Amino acid sequence: MKTFTARLSLLLLCLFLFTACSFQDITSINKMDVQKLLTAESTVIYDHEGKVLDELYKTVPRKSIRLGDLPDYAKMAFVVTEDKRFYDHFGVDIRGIFRALVTNIVERRKAEGASTITQQLVRNLYLSSEKTIRRKVDEMILAVALERKLTKDDILELYVNQIYFGSGTYGIGAAVRLYFDKEVRDLTVAEAALLAGLPKAPSKYSPANDPDLAKERRDVVLDLMYEQQVISKEEWETAKEEEVRAPDVPVKERSPYQAFIDAVTSEAKEMYNVTEEQLYRGGYKIYTGFEESLQDAVNKTADRSRFAEDRSDQKVEIGIAAVSPETGLIQALYGGRDYTPKGLNHAVIPYQPGSAIKPLAVYAPALETNVWNRSSTLIDEPKTFSDYAPKNYNNRYHGEVSMEEAVARSLNIPAVSLLSELGVDQGFDFVEESGIDLKEEDKNLALALGGTASGVSPLQFTQAYTTFANGGIMHEARAIERLVKPDGKIETHQQSKALMTAENAQEMTDVLRSVVEEPYGTGRKARSTNVKIAGKTGTTQLSETNREANKDAWFIGYTEETVMAIHAGFDRPDDDHYLKSSGGDAPAVMFGKIINEFE
Repeated sequence: MKTFTARLSLLLLCLFLFTACSFQDITSINKMDVQKLLTAESTVIYDHEGKVLDELYKTVPRKSIRLGDLPDYAKMAFVVTEDKRFYDHFGVDIRGIFRALVTNIVERRKAEGASTITQQLVRNLYLSSEKTIRRKVDEMILAVALERKLTKDDILELYVNQIYFGSGTYGIGAAVRLYFDKEVRDLTVAEAALLAGLPKAPSKYSPANDPDLAKERRDVVLDLMYEQQVISKEEWETAKEEEVRAPDVPVKERSPYQAFIDAVTSEAKEMYNVTEEQLYRGGYKIYTGFEESLQDAVNKTADRSRFAEDRSDQKVEIGIAAVSPETGLIQALYGGRDYTPKGLNHAVIPYQPGSAIKPLAVYAPALETNVWNRSSTLIDEPKTFSDYAPKNYNNRYHGEVSMEEAVARSLNIPAVSLLSELGVDQGFDFVEESGIDLKEEDKNLALALGGTASGVSPLQFTQAYTTFANGGIMHEARAIERLVKPDGKIETHQQSKALMTAENAQEMTDVLRSVVEEPYGTGRKARSTNVKIAGKTGTTQLSETNREANKDAWFIGYTEETVMAIHAGFDRPDDDHYLKSSGGDAPAVMFGKIINEFE
């Protein structure tokens, strides 16, 4: 016994010294809110008022159960199948590990059963599924820590509520509802055995996929239950005769807010290291800045929009993003006229920005120098800059104009001239600081007119324009305000930058209001009778020879309540698929309609 204890202590010491990243997770285990874990159900996404926006599940909502609700033979079915020494070990089954090592070395095949129920649980709660030695060691360390924190029954309860049972169901409560349409307390021996057999290969053994294979696996578990004296011979024989039926698997109805929900799950992975699988396993609470009334106005307006340029093989696509100027939280997303879950989200993919980038690349950094202001005189006449010869959109020139008029009319020559005088580096840096990706090759005067290698997405534009709408402070655009993990830990992520003084941001806003309010403003079709709007149009051309052929049409606008970017254009523009209208047409009109509907 002393020899075994010494070997065990040495093994645990080696494992502990081998891993470093487990310390943080051990701390998380020690601080976990056990009650929250035991009662966790489907992941819930909340809107800005704390109302439920959506629950994440694929077929049946997760429903946590108490271990006491399970018949004893159901509990033991999982034990004898997955970890027969569960009630004897301390989280790691040393005998099982050595048996697996012998099998690997002597028989040259992968052993099964080396991971205990506790190890499987911590893997689901804290670790990835990657098959590395480091992850396996972490798994063992955390399993020992969890056994010190919880009772065996608590661990088993968490396990049956966490694991995947196939056909889109996480947790035994959902699985019992899907496969048998009953409560867990009413499970038969045969049904309990079928469920206990699923964790090995949930999709393979799901009765929804293959009832015959599910029955074969169930019978293997029934044999184990009989051998381990969990059930009597009579119970074993009766259970073997029970038929396995394929259930009707429901499909969750698609949300009208699917583009936003997809953005939430993507952000959870990118910013919080929470995978989609973990979210659908359940137990998370995600709080957002989503505004249902604004999204409804966006959906209604965009869905009803019609374009004369639509073709039978391609339609003009729309991407819309709206964020709160005060927080940067996404209020609404429109992924496309025929958006499909996890599909191409036109609110977050980049397009050539055209003149919509002028306030960022030219006018805002010029105001920040305190050399120029909205009344400063600029010259609008044909001019060549070395080998670069830009032209105004309509080939008309106005001589001396103020900065405000140059912006309102979206004149190209004054923008390029001002960037030349200001210095390309200053415009380049301001655009990058606002969160828009640029490449070194973009560091030229064409930047003033939106000549970028990577383009800009509607969501990036909304983030950048929060600078003007929020007194010079740019907030990072994000979907998640805070994420509460199943163990109760709260995580949040926010970045803000001061890019302008409040005075200069207000002056930029006054200039951009002239785009909408002046009779010659390119964004005048966005006017609202209810609220003041500031904004900027943008249009890019498909062809230098055909002035009517446009590729991208933009309107980025804002009020005190929202910053919104609207893009229209074909996914695959060519000589047969192009816009005849500009950003001051459909996108500006849509903005005005949305704001009137929302306000």
